[in-house]
Amino acid sequence: MNRVRCRSSLLSRVVVLGGLALVATGGSALAQLKPPPTDFSGLPEKIPGEEIKATWFDGKPIIATGPDGSRYQMVFTPDGKASRTPIGPKKPKTVNGFWRVIAEGYCSRWAGNNREKCFNLRKSPDGPETVVRFGLQVAATWMRP
Repeated sequence: MNRVRCRSSLLSRVVVLGGLALVATGGSALAQLKPPPTDFSGLPEKIPGEEIKATWFDGKPIIATGPDGSRYQMVFTPDGKASRTPIGPKKPKTVNGFWRVIAEGYCSRWAGNNREKCFNLRKSPDGPETVVRFGLQVAATWMRP
């Protein structure tokens, strides 16, 4: 019972002191709080879905490198089918799937995982690669072999 009173009493002191601080500073503490940045002007423009389709989904291989260094050879054919084969020392197992373009990117679904994930592509400012993003996270970089 005493612990509940102590916590409750402590909480009320913090609230009162916080309110006094706001009054004393004229509310400037609230003015200093800012929402997370939503300005992505430093990033290259998103590549539109139709441009992705024309440039990347032509049946020619793509080398995709993940943030962890894992590499895949991927092929997206014009009929909406895709394949993904790991590049590495182990015996590669190809996974097949499907793709579709959307206004600002593409979506894919792979065998064994019925969830569709959507991505956007941006040209890399550092070279010829294209950066594939899942939301704000970099999922991979693409380049032609």
